[in-house]
Amino acid sequence: NMPCTKHSESLLGHVEKALGKAKITLQDIDVFGNVSGPGSFTGIRIGLATIKAFAYALSKKVVNVSRFDVISSFYTGYVVLKCTKTSVYYAKIDKEITYGVCDISDLTKHIPARCKVAMLDSEQIDLGDSYKNIVTLADYDKYLLPYMLQCVNTGKLSDSNNAMPLYIQLSQAERNVGDKK
Repeated sequence: NMPCTKHSESLLGHVEKALGKAKITLQDIDVFGNVSGPGSFTGIRIGLATIKAFAYALSKKVVNVSRFDVISSFYTGYVVLKCTKTSVYYAKIDKEITYGVCDISDLTKHIPARCKVAMLDSEQIDLGDSYKNIVTLADYDKYLLPYMLQCVNTGKLSDSNNAMPLYIQLSQAERNVGDKK
């Protein structure tokens, strides 16, 4: 998890280092995996563009999953993920996943007060007095690869040009333009 402002500067170096550590090349990879969001607009774009470029150049497939997809493999119920200092991504994970983004102060409009709410152990968020039944989802990372492998095994793969980001809200620039209208 690198800060998105450094993402573009360091991503390829991290890829090169990981490949060296594993003693493989990009050509040795059968399928590329990507987490499509929700998250930083810039971080998602840079990560997805990199994966799509690798997959396209090497004629490989992509497993493209959202963080909510991965969480749905081990948890059912309400989930919040950090968006900004004052806002969260929220989801109801059941047979289907419904999601959105809102200010923390407006969360009760989307998740009933006093409900059990889960958040990642790496993203503790103060939800105020409305939610006291907080579940910490530990070890999200240990579920990511098995979920992606399950997608590979069930054929949930994309061509490089069909892997899409999960943008739940407009980028900051688009929101700023909207504010000026």
